[in-house]
Amino acid sequence: MKLPKLRWVLLVWLAGGISLSDAAPAGRRPPNQIVILIDDVARDWIGAYGAAAQTPNIDRLASEGTRFTTAWCTPLCTPTRVSLLTGEYPFRTGWTVHYDVPRWGGRGLDPTRWKTLGQSMRAAGYATAIAGKWQVNDLRAEPGILNAHGFDEHCVWTGVEAGNPASEKRYWDAFIQQNGEPRARAGEFGPDVTQAFVIDFIRRHRTEPFFIYYPMIEAHAPNEPTPLTRAHPPKGEAALFADMVAYADRQVGELVRTVDQLGLRDDTVIFFAGDNGSSTGGELAGRAVPMGKGRVNDVGVHVPLIVRAPGRVRAGAVSTALTDFTDLLPTMLAIAGEPVPKDAKLDGRSLWPVLRGEEDQTPREWIFTQYGSQRAVRDERYYYDSEGACYDLSVDPFQQRDLRDDSTPAVKAEREKLRRALAGRPADAPVPFPEYANAARLLEESIRRHHPHQHPEK
Repeated sequence: MKLPKLRWVLLVWLAGGISLSDAAPAGRRPPNQIVILIDDVARDWIGAYGAAAQTPNIDRLASEGTRFTTAWCTPLCTPTRVSLLTGEYPFRTGWTVHYDVPRWGGRGLDPTRWKTLGQSMRAAGYATAIAGKWQVNDLRAEPGILNAHGFDEHCVWTGVEAGNPASEKRYWDAFIQQNGEPRARAGEFGPDVTQAFVIDFIRRHRTEPFFIYYPMIEAHAPNEPTPLTRAHPPKGEAALFADMVAYADRQVGELVRTVDQLGLRDDTVIFFAGDNGSSTGGELAGRAVPMGKGRVNDVGVHVPLIVRAPGRVRAGAVSTALTDFTDLLPTMLAIAGEPVPKDAKLDGRSLWPVLRGEEDQTPREWIFTQYGSQRAVRDERYYYDSEGACYDLSVDPFQQRDLRDDSTPAVKAEREKLRRALAGRPADAPVPFPEYANAARLLEESIRRHHPHQHPEK
């Protein structure tokens, strides 16, 4: 056990296990932190946001915590994850498109260039783990890379590895690497393997501060029947997707119950979010929502974000504060009682004052998204993109009426404000992978081969 962790264990013992009412006051154990990231599922599949889908466990998280109504990410998998891990926008890291490193080559995310969330939490004295999907490095070429990113332990689907057909399986007969040992799990369901790891990690580290980054495997295509429906599989892609969402919700419930039953409820902050727009269109407030994944519009990047922390975070609260995924790293540092490093170039701002109820809004005037050369910003009401399109999302959430030529003074003022915000962002940094020139072709080939009925990224 590392000295910082031992220090916290002793302090908690001396304090008699008293729960804290603040994030991490001086000399006290910081709360555990868990980040759950569901794959390819946005607000239109989460009941607490008005979806028709039944997600009782995720909804319970919202009722016991704070639900954000305006959270943005990027429209595809790896750029979102890199922004979450680094607290930086894609133009800073160069990771502006989806890039499947194990399949297409290159080093990927370099922990010597970007300090990641795992590194920050380990430095703050946490036992750290990742479970679920990684994909932003080739674990064969860099066997120690997850440790370098700050994770003491791991249990991950590696992503599809070039030359390794077994790695294409993420659900039944899943190819999972656990603590450096990759192997195909004959007869096992991948999400069950990673879930069991998470539960075990919580149990083993319940007496010390722990951090778990849990980018879930489901509900990304190719969807397969879950252990609960394998005997009588749902028919059709939409039904399989709905089955996966329900199974993920069940796993969220199991994780939360484990935390609560171990007496860690008041000492654990749980974040729940989606990584991009849904790959299968759902429903919000009785209205059909088109598939958003891969699209740089509000539906493509507007995702659920829920934070539960009993005694710290307002229960049942709904926040309209503007936020995007770059805010998560500084928020988690604030909860840990750690300052943002002076040399950090973080784009995000801590949500802790909002979560504590100390202010209603973040000090943000806009939030940002990017995919390739396409960029967009929005404020509480309006959306503006790098092609000059402007939409009033309060009355036009699916962006059917472009206001770029609207001469109404209020619209012109909003359009100009957002244009300046977008124009003020720096140019893109160099891409971090050598095969970038072929990325578009590789992406299209991957879509045609693996997802003929959808538009996912891998």
